[in-house]
Amino acid sequence: MVHINKQTLNQAVEHFSQNGTSQARQRVWAFINAMPALYFVQCGRKSCPVPWIMFEDDVPTAMVFTESEHALQAAKSIIEDGENIRVVGLPTNAASMYMTAIAAQGVQTVCFNHGPERFDAPMDEVLVSLGSLTRF
Repeated sequence: MVHINKQTLNQAVEHFSQNGTSQARQRVWAFINAMPALYFVQCGRKSCPVPWIMFEDDVPTAMVFTESEHALQAAKSIIEDGENIRVVGLPTNAASMYMTAIAAQGVQTVCFNHGPERFDAPMDEVLVSLGSLTRF
C-alpha cells in the first residue's frame, strides 16, 4: 500500500515548530531538498550584486526562499531601496555553492522563507544538507 503525503513545506515547518523533534526537522529538510530551485535576493547594482543578509540580534542571517514571489515580496517589505533588488533562482543542488560563498563571508545562520512559517538553521547544517544532494 502506498501512502500519499499531502503535507506542504509550511505545514512541515509548523509541525517542527510545535514539537521540535529531529524527525520533524528532517522532514523540513526533505521538502527543501525536493525543491527544484532556491531563490536568493541580491541587492545593489547589477554589476556588483550583494546577497541579502539581515542582522537579527546582531547575527548575520542569509535569506533564502523556496518561491520567487515570496522572496521579492519579503525583500520589498524590508529593504528601503526596492529599485536595486533582484531575485536569483538557482537549482537546489547548485545552491550549495552559493551558500558556501555566503558562509565564507562569516554568515553562520540561514533563514528559509522569512515570515510566519520561517525555518532557521545553522549554516553548517545547511551546507551538509544541500551538499548531500545528488540529482541527475
